[in-house]
Amino acid sequence: MRWLFIITLLPATLFCQSKPVADEIISLNDKNLAKFAKESAPGIRQIEATLESAKLLRDSIDDQYHWRLQTDASYLQAKERSLNQFAPVTTDVSQLQAAIVKPFSSGLSVGVSAFSNQVTNSFTKDATDTGFGLNLSVDLMKNLFGKLSKAQINNAEALYEKAKLERMIQEKAFLQGLRRIYWSIVATDEQIKISKGLLDTSLKQLADTEKRRKSNVADEGDVARSRSQVASRRSNILLLEYQRESQIQQLKEQIPTLADKKIVLDKVDLTGAIVEVLACTTVIQSHKLTPYEYTNYDEILELVKSAYREKQAVTDASDGWDLTLNGEAKYFGKDLSYDSSIDGISGDPQRRYSVGLQLNIPLDGKKSVTEDTMKRIDEKRFMAEKEMITARLNAYHSQTLTNISLLQSAVRTQGQNSQDLQTSLKSAQKKFNQARLSFRELITDQDLLLQSNLDEVRTKLTVLTTLLDYFSVFNQTPCGLNQ
Repeated sequence: MRWLFIITLLPATLFCQSKPVADEIISLNDKNLAKFAKESAPGIRQIEATLESAKLLRDSIDDQYHWRLQTDASYLQAKERSLNQFAPVTTDVSQLQAAIVKPFSSGLSVGVSAFSNQVTNSFTKDATDTGFGLNLSVDLMKNLFGKLSKAQINNAEALYEKAKLERMIQEKAFLQGLRRIYWSIVATDEQIKISKGLLDTSLKQLADTEKRRKSNVADEGDVARSRSQVASRRSNILLLEYQRESQIQQLKEQIPTLADKKIVLDKVDLTGAIVEVLACTTVIQSHKLTPYEYTNYDEILELVKSAYREKQAVTDASDGWDLTLNGEAKYFGKDLSYDSSIDGISGDPQRRYSVGLQLNIPLDGKKSVTEDTMKRIDEKRFMAEKEMITARLNAYHSQTLTNISLLQSAVRTQGQNSQDLQTSLKSAQKKFNQARLSFRELITDQDLLLQSNLDEVRTKLTVLTTLLDYFSVFNQTPCGLNQ
C-alpha cells in the first residue's frame, strides 16, 4: 500500500520540480538606471581602479618619508697566518646594528641606531664596543631645502586630484552611455508600436481584399500584394523586436545585476523628452562662449599644467652634480666582553664623531642627453593633453548647438511630412474605395507613411543622444535631462 502511495505521488513531484521558475521582473526607467549601474557595473569598477592607481603613485612617494627600521648583522672568521708579530690577524669579528631612519621631504635624513661590535685578534680577545649613534644626512645640491622631493610630491598630488576629477567625468560619461542604450530601447518600442498599428490596418485590409476577391471586385494580384504587405510588416516588427532584445542585452552586459532579470520599461514619452531637450538647448544657447563653469575639464586643465611644472622641476634635477653632507655621532662603552661594554656606557662612556662630504660628478654627456629627451617627452605629452582638452570643450559646445538645431529642424520637417502623408493616405483610401486608385498605389502611400513615422522616431532619438553626449563633457549643465 505504501509503494502504491509513493508511485501515485511521483509524477506530481516530478512535475513540480520541472516547472520553470518565473523570471524576476525589473521595472526600469531613466531614474533608477544609475542606481543599478552604481551597484554592480564593471565599467564603474574599472574607473575606480584607475583612480586607485593614481592614489598608489601618490602613496608610494609618501612612503619614502616614513620611519624605517634597518638591521645589520655580520660575522667574520679568518684562517690565515700573520706576516709578522706587528701585523696581527683579526678574527673573529661580529657586528650587530639596528637603526630607525626617517627621511624628510626637506632633503634631510635622520637615524638613531644601537650597535655592538666585537673583535678578536692576536693581541686582544673579545674587544667589544656597545652603544648608541645618531646619523645625519643632508642633500646640498639636487634636493637642497627639499626642492626635488616637494616637486615629486606636488606632481603626484596633482595627478591624483586630476584622476579624481576624471573619475567623476568618466562615471558620468559611462552613465550617459547607459542612458543612450535605454532611450534606444524606448525608441525601438515606439517604432514597434507604430508598426503594429499599421499591421492591424494591413490585416483588416487583407480581410477586406479577400472579401472583394470573392465578389470578383479584386483580383488574385491584389490579395497577393495585401498578403505581402502583412508579411513585410510582420517581418519589420520581428526585426525591431530583435533589435530591442539586442539593446537589452547590451544593457545587461553593462549591469550584471540585470543579467538574469526580465526588463520592463516604465511608461515613457519620447516626444516629451524632446520637449525637455528644447529647455536644455535654451540653457546651452545662452552661452555663446564655451561655458567652463559647466564642466570639470577646466579644473583638469589647471591640474595638467601644475603637474607639468612639477615634472619639469623633477627632470631639471635629474642631471648635474650630487653633493651630500654626512654626519655621525656615537656614544658607547668599550671593554673585553658584551656585559662589560654595556656597563661602560654609563661608567666610562666613549665618544666618536665623524663628518664627511660625498660628491658625484657625471663625466660624460649621457645624462644631459637623457634629460633633454625627458623634457621633450614631457612637453609633447603636456601639449597634446592640453590641446585635446581645449579642442574637446570648444568643439562639443559649438558643434552641439549646430547639430541639435539641424536635428530639430529635421524633426519638424519629418513631422510635417508625416501629417501630409496622413492626409494623402486618407485621400488615397477614399479614392481606392471609389475604385479611382489602384491597390498598389494605396499600399505605396501606406508604406511611405510608415517609413516617415519610423524616421521621425529615429531622428528624435538622435537629438536626445546628441544632448547626452554633450552632458558627458559639460557634466554640470543645469538641465532636467542632465542627471
